[in-house]
Amino acid sequence: MKVAALDLGTNTFLCLIADVENGVVTNVYHDTAEVVRLGQELNQTKVLHPEALLRSDATLKKFAEIIKRHKPHKILAMATSAARDAQNQSELFAICERYKIPVQIIPGEHEAQITFQGAVSNFPNDDVRRVVIDIGGGSTELIRGVGHKFEFGESIDIGAVRLTESFISIQPIEEVERRALKRHIDELITPVIEKIKQEKIDQLIAVAGTPTELAKMEIGKFDALKINGFKLKMAHLDRYEDVFASTSIEEKVEKLKVSPGRADIIFAGTTLLRAIVQKCGFEQVIVSTRGVRYGIALEMEKA
Repeated sequence: MKVAALDLGTNTFLCLIADVENGVVTNVYHDTAEVVRLGQELNQTKVLHPEALLRSDATLKKFAEIIKRHKPHKILAMATSAARDAQNQSELFAICERYKIPVQIIPGEHEAQITFQGAVSNFPNDDVRRVVIDIGGGSTELIRGVGHKFEFGESIDIGAVRLTESFISIQPIEEVERRALKRHIDELITPVIEKIKQEKIDQLIAVAGTPTELAKMEIGKFDALKINGFKLKMAHLDRYEDVFASTSIEEKVEKLKVSPGRADIIFAGTTLLRAIVQKCGFEQVIVSTRGVRYGIALEMEKA
């Protein structure tokens, strides 16, 4: 069955068009991501910003044209943290309706399960206990499972956009802001990681923009085949956290070649990823280019 699975995240909208057969994503016809920054100033205002809605409209129009060309049997968009939190979420729904894209808001607890299914979909269905780390713009999911079987997961209300808007006023980043950010991260992730570590973890997997951007920087370009499975070591995370703290947004783009839509939030995302990997007691994390959109595709086959 051919499906169109859309992940409407706080920072990025993603569109996957693929075949799903017997619980496996097979042929991928199209897989694209657009930085939309749906969560612009949402933490302060509690509403979706007019500029963010305009960017959403432009991106969903583009996705609708792609979907029309591929003629999938089913279409489903799932909106995550930003849409859950926004008082005017109906304005996003109206845009989806205009382009004939069915949309649902994923409850936080369901997002963890969908993310896990997507992230491990190209790993063996074995006895390995994996923890998936999904650092979004507005929330972060930590999910544990064995093989393809989901065990436990929690959604935490911290993400790269939310943390940046709450703690970072200038880049290069002042030491007082860096310390406050790290304290806040530690307070929120510690209780969840203590639950995660009640069972022995064999592997850590990281999905979404922060780990894929860091892997891209190490490889030298965006190559999905090389990024998928890339091992980010603590040494990488230590180095990038320090480099991002000491550079301006312009330097991140021009000298470090960070994607423009991520340059302002990459420090917060890296700091959060490093803190999770360290607290889990690991020296490396495996990067996966899969995530919520793959989980949505698998969910559509079940429906």
